[in-house]
Amino acid sequence: MAKGTECAGPYSQSPAKASAPARGTRLPHLSGSAAELRQVLAAHALRGCEHIVEIGGAGLPITAFLTHRPGSVTVIDPKIPAFAEETLNGAPCRVRHLAAKLQQVDLDPAAGRLGLVLLGLSLKPYGGVPALGDGLLALARRADVLVIDYALELERALGQIDPLLEARDEPPAIDVELKLNDPALAEAGYNRRRFLVFDRA
Repeated sequence: MAKGTECAGPYSQSPAKASAPARGTRLPHLSGSAAELRQVLAAHALRGCEHIVEIGGAGLPITAFLTHRPGSVTVIDPKIPAFAEETLNGAPCRVRHLAAKLQQVDLDPAAGRLGLVLLGLSLKPYGGVPALGDGLLALARRADVLVIDYALELERALGQIDPLLEARDEPPAIDVELKLNDPALAEAGYNRRRFLVFDRA
């Protein structure tokens, strides 16, 4: 890990125990501690998942918030520093942070209980491939746990949430509206959010 960088959040690994990935670019409106609530809630929902895939998360990946011992964690975001590790929380784990667009990655996780994380839903197309391609929707259907968070005032997210909801054949286990009283989030217009968890437990 580069000097002066560390994982953010209350569940950060100690650098003495394992190398920790650099956070990458954290958007100004997500720099306050209130924004981290989403990762804490997501980590709790994912604690029974053997494999975890996060789409996004450049400035605040889910990796540092996980408290259990999954077999693999993959975070995909073009703005995240590339990172690879073979342990997490003191146990074997294939950790990969991929600096790539979602459409450039083969989404084919190993067999086992899968968690898919979409915090700050705001997907973009890449070349001729749509933001919500067949691969992502198939992964949303396949995931045992699907966690989605989005800003209620973000037009792009509002246009993407319905296809993701339609990919599930069960109602959400958790569907709450959050108001994060963070000045930067409020100024950006993104402090009112919806947090969803689907769980086929």
